[in-house]
Amino acid sequence: MASNGTSSNFSTNTTQTTSKNKDDILSEILTCGICLSRMSLPCCLPCAHSFCRGCLLGYAQNNNMNTSTPINYILCPFCKFQLNFRSFEHFESMLIINPTLKQLCEALDTSVLNSEQSQSQTNSPYRARCHACCLLKMLKVCKHCFFMLCDICRRTHLLEVHRESKAHLDILESRLYLINEKRLQMDKISLEYDNIRCQINAFVERLLHVIEEQRDDALRIIDERQHSNDEAFWTQNGFDNGEKLDFFISLLEIGQKRLAAKNITDKELMDLFDNLQTIPDIDEKVIESMNFSQLSLELDEACSRKQFIRVYDTDVSPMKT
Repeated sequence: MASNGTSSNFSTNTTQTTSKNKDDILSEILTCGICLSRMSLPCCLPCAHSFCRGCLLGYAQNNNMNTSTPINYILCPFCKFQLNFRSFEHFESMLIINPTLKQLCEALDTSVLNSEQSQSQTNSPYRARCHACCLLKMLKVCKHCFFMLCDICRRTHLLEVHRESKAHLDILESRLYLINEKRLQMDKISLEYDNIRCQINAFVERLLHVIEEQRDDALRIIDERQHSNDEAFWTQNGFDNGEKLDFFISLLEIGQKRLAAKNITDKELMDLFDNLQTIPDIDEKVIESMNFSQLSLELDEACSRKQFIRVYDTDVSPMKT
């Protein structure tokens, strides 16, 4: 009887150990290789490796975020199989949930023991072959390149990333230093340009001032000559002003018409005679000898075709005077 009890206990322990090993194997199979947790909505890639649907979407989005190539793709974290897709929506439509794996995950989660084991294994690394050394070790996903690496290769990889980042920073520093030097040169040249603008404006103002002075002198001379001619004309012809001259011109026309008429009255004839008596004394010789000042105009037309201002590159040719 004791022997039978011992045999029964040994059989029970063996069954529990075998069941536990099976649960461990099943939990390991149903672990996502990206988030290292139990797969949620498992989807299979064409290479037959399965991952969480959300992990694959985030993996594809991060992998193609900074790429400028027209082809979008992802590499399987396990076998590096390349899956091409046109757009993120196209990749999302390619992910089909595996119902068998989904049922297995749900069945494993219903067990309290397996849920506790799953909770303890959620943050544990995954045991597989390292992408760098190809040895079967506990692996972690590199957030930089999404490769499955062991601790040694991961540290080596991070050192390489650190060195590359340092090299890129050195290159960026040298380029920014060169750009800043050129920017200082450009700012200095811009100040010279502003000085040239000020010189051009000052030159044009001086040139306009000279032209305006010549214009004012010429107009003053014309006004003086015209006034002199008017004064000589009205002082020497016997008439004081233009109104008086116009009166006698109209008197001449009216008198000629009245004298030519046959029915002129005595009063009209006497009025005409009285008006004619007021004609001033006119010396015809003085009028004939009357001379007026004449002016001539000379404009330098070449001035309009002359280039007063010329801006040129310093290394081309000097400015011609």
